[in-house]
Amino acid sequence: MMNKRVKAQITKFHKENYRIKFCLGTIALICVCVALIVMATFTQIKINFNIPENTLGTYMKFEYIPQIPVIIFTAALLGESWGLMSVIIYIIMGLTPFYPIFALGGGMSYVFQYNFGYIFAYIFAVLLVAKLLKGKPSVRSMIKAVLGGVLIIHVIGIVYMMLISLLRHDSMDFVKNWIYYQSASKIIYDIVFSFIALVIARGIRRVLWLLMG
Repeated sequence: MMNKRVKAQITKFHKENYRIKFCLGTIALICVCVALIVMATFTQIKINFNIPENTLGTYMKFEYIPQIPVIIFTAALLGESWGLMSVIIYIIMGLTPFYPIFALGGGMSYVFQYNFGYIFAYIFAVLLVAKLLKGKPSVRSMIKAVLGGVLIIHVIGIVYMMLISLLRHDSMDFVKNWIYYQSASKIIYDIVFSFIALVIARGIRRVLWLLMG
């Protein structure tokens, strides 16, 4: 009897495209995801390359900020509506003068920072990831969601940065170096960690749906 009930719940779960209903638990999850995004902004993971940088035997050191994987996690956990709400709350909070939760501070003037394009792109990433994950998940859909989510953030972020650089009349060398540091040297890590975050989020989501739905 219990097995039939669980199977029936899981079947309904798939038919409803893994929707999480609005309740106090949903509000709590949104708050948790916003907090995770803020925490990820100020979290640095130090990564050392094992390949020598030059013949002197030194090694390249790399500091990775896991904010994009947390955005993918949020989209996979909460879906389109609630995931989008979490990101919008984060952006609105950061644009106010009261919550300097962006990497370089906050306030409305932050829209003229080079990296604001990446933050703005979180909105489109959540929508895309949630859309690609609708229905019964598969490895293929998860890979497409991760690649799509990560790439759309970097593409929009780079385009936005180039527009700001154009307004400020920055040199081409500055633009190239900035793009290399913000995207070229990090995108592989974003993809790898985002896939791990997505897998974790989908497992948590199933448990939460059974508890809340």
